[in-house]
Amino acid sequence: MDNQNQLSRHQPKNVNDMHKKGLGLQDRVAVKITAAVGTMYAVYFFAIFMAGWMLWQSHLANKPFDPYPFAFLLFLGNIVQLLLMPLIMVGQNIQGRHAQIRSDEEYKTTMTSYHDIESILKHLDAQDAELLKQTKILEKLLGERSVSN
Repeated sequence: MDNQNQLSRHQPKNVNDMHKKGLGLQDRVAVKITAAVGTMYAVYFFAIFMAGWMLWQSHLANKPFDPYPFAFLLFLGNIVQLLLMPLIMVGQNIQGRHAQIRSDEEYKTTMTSYHDIESILKHLDAQDAELLKQTKILEKLLGERSVSN
């Protein structure tokens, strides 16, 4: 390969570093909260919190302030949902941008590999043609030599 071709070749980059450098403070907070809420530990926490609340208000509290059907607990759940839904969507958008950067980088790397393979195959085809040409010359020379003996 010539120098011009090597200079224009795609050099793979670490897209994780590229993505992290492009995140601001708010983006990093959104990604961390999205990652934390999107775990089974968050599900366990909310389930234990709700079960504990219901147990406390129905059996342990002498004068429950939130008796069955636990209207205040439902209110708290709605507040959490209203706060987390947009935040999770923001985090997913940021994660989607990361996936897009990764996809673009993989495409560029794949295309570079494709062009390299095409170049290698053309080179091999040229070598095959040259080998066939030289084989025919050798066969012709060997055929002339056996005739002269």
